[in-house]
Amino acid sequence: MRDIKVTLASLRSILIDTGRNLEAVQQACEVAEEAGARLLLLPEMMLTGHGGHPQAVDNAEPVPEGPLSQAVMQLSKDHQLCICAGIAELADNLVYNSQMVVDRGDYLGLQRKINMSGDENRYFAAGETIEVFDIGDIQFGITICYDNNFPEIALIHSQHKVDLILAAHAARTGEWPDPLTPEFSRKVIAERQNSWEKMFRGTAYFHNLYILACNAVGSATEGLEGVVSNHAGTVMGVDPDGEIFLRTGVSEIVDEVVTVELQASRRKVNHGPSRNRRWPVVKQLLDDTMK
Repeated sequence: MRDIKVTLASLRSILIDTGRNLEAVQQACEVAEEAGARLLLLPEMMLTGHGGHPQAVDNAEPVPEGPLSQAVMQLSKDHQLCICAGIAELADNLVYNSQMVVDRGDYLGLQRKINMSGDENRYFAAGETIEVFDIGDIQFGITICYDNNFPEIALIHSQHKVDLILAAHAARTGEWPDPLTPEFSRKVIAERQNSWEKMFRGTAYFHNLYILACNAVGSATEGLEGVVSNHAGTVMGVDPDGEIFLRTGVSEIVDEVVTVELQASRRKVNHGPSRNRRWPVVKQLLDDTMK
């Protein structure tokens, strides 16, 4: 790993207008390039919108052949960025909740969500693999939203020797009052930050890696009836000591684009919690529990 700047973009995306979503991605790319970032993290389903509605499936496209994917590849090339963007991926007549990764115009692959939350099983197939992405400056894995609740996924990332986990979210918060009050906004923002803190501080510390998290913002269901998909937004960064070095800077449910620098020196060469792990024994014990 080398020192690297990463831009986290918590943005609103909607199901009925993928063109508008792409415009928001373009603006985030401009901010990231201006800040000197090497990598841009975008939320779960950023390009196609997130919500329990057939429109989520209708927006799906093959990756990287589809028009949204091709547009992101061009943005990656134009701005000389590695971009990690959420998309509904169409493959073999199935739709997956995926994060695609492109680096300076080259398609590197994707990570599919493994465990579905809530009603997602009605719309998406489940991923079966955990991928590794190496862009020279850093090696990273991706954990999509609900999958962050499963510590075994972080363990696999650790065994892959990643420096960083990108945690892309479109975490829903249920019904919202109309109008949206400042008190309610602060409440759901605090709940999202508290939830992430519980999950990520221990994960980063035990596995000696960085975690960067971003979330979708606001309602994704503009123009649709009978569906609610509200997201509180926010960003977070946790270092390999389990210390939070980035908390969200907003108290309203608004887009947030922040650039941070990850320092290679924060990762431990002789990491106490894992240096004597007897991995073959641990693997056998895990296998035994699955019998």
